[in-house]
Amino acid sequence: MALLKADFHIHTSEDPKDFIRYSACELIDMAHGLGYQVLFITNHDRCTWSTYLRDYAKERGILLIPGMEATIQGKHVLLLNFAFESLSVSSIKDLYALKRQGGLIVAPHPYYPSPVALGRHFTRNLGLFDAVEWSHFFCNAINFNRRMERVAKRAGIPVVGTSDAHQRRQFHTTYSLVEAEFHVDSVIEAVKMGKVKVKTTPLPLKELLRINATMVFRNLLFKKMGLPDSAILHKSGNSAGTKPS
Repeated sequence: MALLKADFHIHTSEDPKDFIRYSACELIDMAHGLGYQVLFITNHDRCTWSTYLRDYAKERGILLIPGMEATIQGKHVLLLNFAFESLSVSSIKDLYALKRQGGLIVAPHPYYPSPVALGRHFTRNLGLFDAVEWSHFFCNAINFNRRMERVAKRAGIPVVGTSDAHQRRQFHTTYSLVEAEFHVDSVIEAVKMGKVKVKTTPLPLKELLRINATMVFRNLLFKKMGLPDSAILHKSGNSAGTKPS
């Protein structure tokens, strides 16, 4: 077993709901330069995975596993390594049946002050989640991960570190080390067994505010321009693909 450097929550320009300046291929190149071995691209309500992207990542020593940040009952849930082409989920309750398919169901930023954060849905369904996210978006003075950390510890839920990157500067601020073989099933099983370590450093408050301001500005610009999905899609990543073996 090796310690594989991984990020479970990243967005790219293929995302239909956010304005992001780097494509899936550019992300893979960035990750390769920083020594990552495992990536999940988790665009909003879209699986950005294809055999082309899988092979592009593999050539750079990276295992690219399908993922999505799904919106369910208005809340965000990370769904990792599922057969997204046949996915049908309309409620949190539906996820219990999906859990039997063997992927990962992860709670992203559950207690952050956002309408899309799971909040009580996480607290009331602790047995549903295979892992919970330690978000990069914190500083010494402001850290909404702390409540998550207490709840996860009591419930015995593994914690994964992610960048939730929408901007280049966010990537590599928080990540995970997974004790697993370089294979999809091994990575998934390792996370479920808690064989994962979070590597993170608090951001300076100024950087936290800068990230937030940039995100708000870009999203407002994106909505004002009314860009269709095709205007921001990268050809190689515009495929739901299938679950890899």
